Amino acid sequence: MDKQTISVKEAASYIGISKDLVYQLVRESKLPHLRLSRRILFRKEALNEWLLTQEKLSIQQNKTIY
Repeated sequence: MDKQTISVKEAASYIGISKDLVYQLVRESKLPHLRLSRRILFRKEALNEWLLTQEKLSIQQNKTIY
């Protein structure tokens, strides 16, 4: 059975950033996550959607620069 959620360490590896940056984005409410007591968990589907959104924003910003 596949896990429904992944840890901070797994999320960092999954999206290719450091754990410190994951914690920073969580503190700033910029990365979709859920909190169970003191644990921070992520759904891969939510991370995939977030990545797509970030990509679209990046493309839009590049269009306005050029």
